[in-house]
Order: sequence, then C-alpha cells, then structure tokens
Amino acid sequence: MSDRNVCGVVVTFRPRPEHMLNLAKLRTQVEGLVVVDNGSTEGQLVMLREASREYSFTLIDNQENLGIAAGLNIGVRWAQAKGYTWVALFDQDSTVPPSFIKTMLHAYEISPRREKVALFVPRYIDSRLGTPLPAAYAADGSLQVAMTSGSLMPISIFRHQGWFEESLFIDGVDYEYCLRLRSNGYSIEECTEAVLLHAPAEFKVCSWLGCRLFSTSNYKAGRRYYRDRNKVWILRRYWAKYPEFVLPSLFNSFKDALKIILAESNKGAKISYMGLGLFDGFLGRMGKRVDL
Repeated sequence: MSDRNVCGVVVTFRPRPEHMLNLAKLRTQVEGLVVVDNGSTEGQLVMLREASREYSFTLIDNQENLGIAAGLNIGVRWAQAKGYTWVALFDQDSTVPPSFIKTMLHAYEISPRREKVALFVPRYIDSRLGTPLPAAYAADGSLQVAMTSGSLMPISIFRHQGWFEESLFIDGVDYEYCLRLRSNGYSIEECTEAVLLHAPAEFKVCSWLGCRLFSTSNYKAGRRYYRDRNKVWILRRYWAKYPEFVLPSLFNSFKDALKIILAESNKGAKISYMGLGLFDGFLGRMGKRVDL
C-alpha cells in the first residue's frame, strides 16, 4: 500500500504562523493535501494562500465558520472526487513526525481485523507536557472512541456510514462518528508505533503548596455550550448501547462545572452557557448558535 493513495485533510480556523509548519510537514507524507478554512481573517487567509503556493496544496475558503464537521466533510468530498483511497484528517495544531503516514498504513496492513477497521489512530502525546493523552478502550482491546486529528480512514467508509454530523457544529463530532461506526460492526484501532503531538486545550494546572491538585480545560464560554449540548445529543442516541462511555461523559460536565467555579475566570458566563447547552441538548436544538 502506498502513501500515494492518501489525501491529507486539515480544517483551519484562525491559524497562527507556526501552523504553516505543520502543513509543510504533512505535505511531504501524502500525495495530496486539501486545507478547508472556516472563516479566518483576511490576513490569515493571505498566509494560507502563500503556504498553499509554497507547499502545493489546495485551499478551500468557506468564508465563514461552518463548523468542524462541515469542514471535514468538504475536505473528504474533495479527496473523494479526486480519486483518493484514504484520507488522513488533522487539526491545524497537530504536528506530524517523520514516516507517520507510512507507519499508519503498515499498521493497517498487518492488522488481524483490518476488514472491519474503519478508523486508525496514533498514540497521542500532549505536546506541552510530553505525556500520553488518555485513551478509552473497549473490552476487545480496540478503542471506544478516538479524536479526529491524526486519524486514517478509507474513503469508502463514508459511502457506507454517511458523513460527519454537521448539526453538532463542533465538539463530539469525532466521538459520535466512532460510536456510529462501532454500532454498525466496525472497529477503531490504535497504532502504538505512530505518535502524534497534540494540544487539545489551553488547560490550567491548579496546585497548592507545590502539589498538583487538578487541571482545568479552560475552554471559552461559547465552547462550553457546544461541548455540553453535544454530550446530551450523543447520550440520547447511544446511552442504551454504550452506557459505559456516554454516562460518565455527561457526569464529567458536573465535575468541570466545579473546577470552573474553583479555578477559572469568567465563571458566570461559562456556567451559564453550560446550562444553556444542556437545556438545548435535551430539547434537540442543534446547529450553530448565531449569538456565540
């Protein structure tokens, strides 16, 4: 199997100059690369256009923030139209090490369950701390869910299982798709030989007398809305089949609320938007909120 069959798909949103280096590293490992931008400023678009010429990738400008799910779908459809067999999906802040794509493809080739593997992911390392990010495993040793960034997927799976759920807009898009895949008999596998550096949130470590007590994700108020609303949406659809995953996920929202009260700034707005998200999730009010 060749990396000539692979198209990289990256969704950008207000990228910084260092993110252009991530695109450059990825471009050397894939046959094609499409970058889908979700409403960045004109200055940031100028930077992306210059990078697209220098590194030879296709830039699709959505002109507004359509959400991560819509951005991914646009990129995968582009790759599908160009005849690629695989897509490798990335966030703008994920740094790809050398031979990453080849290592992932090799893991697929030797997997005993490859006929049922719909999604391959690497081992994730927090780029700020150098420590592994936690993973959720199923009883058979495969993954329950996985992040989108760094995932390698056969394009054919989208014909059978549909597209990423655009009504979620952002947050939980990857987890919902993973649960959908598993519900239909597919497997999510981890390639431990491939490592991806990733920074999932601007978290804050809370200590007392030099001892670390806990950390907070420190998401903005609007992001808290989508995270908690979408948890409810996912719970309503998958709680009966995967209660061991979705119920603790919702309980974590209440732990997050306590951490916000104890350690984060802008507490009132964050708690208010969390509550609004939970309320809208139970009522099924989905999509992008224009007031966020």
